[in-house]
Amino acid sequence: MTRRQRGARGFSLIETLVALGVAGAVLSGFYTALSTGSLLAKRAGDQAEKVQLATQILDRVGVDVALRAGTNENGREGALDWQLQIGASPPPDMRLGPLYDGELLFVYVSVRDPDTPDAAPVVLRAVRYAGDAL
Repeated sequence: MTRRQRGARGFSLIETLVALGVAGAVLSGFYTALSTGSLLAKRAGDQAEKVQLATQILDRVGVDVALRAGTNENGREGALDWQLQIGASPPPDMRLGPLYDGELLFVYVSVRDPDTPDAAPVVLRAVRYAGDAL
């Protein structure tokens, strides 16, 4: 029989289990970070798609859509629902100085995904000079 030297000992079962536990915790943290990052990237992409659609609709006002108070249009583009409203009165949270009747028109575009009803819609607002309406 050979005799073991004092410094030539192997790993004990406890040390191996502790090392595996630490490695598992580190790998679990990496997985959580990656899955959270991909979820946030998907949400950002969805939000950007809504903003792009709302911008396209807002750009059509005065060109394809008549700039007239009382205009209310709805539609669907791909998987997104949109709504366009044009009114003569400003929203309550918009602070403006004195206005003349019929001077400005307020345009609202709302885009939402009907598959995620709990998600807030993207809303873009614009103020247009009513003199542009022909």
